[in-house]
Amino acid sequence: MYKITVAYDSNAPHWQKDYPDEMKAWQAFFQFTDWGTANEYSTVNIYTPELVCYTKVFYREGRKVVTK
Repeated sequence: MYKITVAYDSNAPHWQKDYPDEMKAWQAFFQFTDWGTANEYSTVNIYTPELVCYTKVFYREGRKVVTK
């Protein structure tokens, strides 16, 4: 099972969704392309069944950081 979470600024995740299908999970993860309605930044995480987390951080000024 894959899980995607979204959090704004330093707050706890305000949105999450579980995906049984790997392809749909990755498609959804890559659809996040900006900071949304965050004041400073948004954090999007995808968790894999192997307990690996991939993170995208979108900053309001335009920076994007991708980490594993």
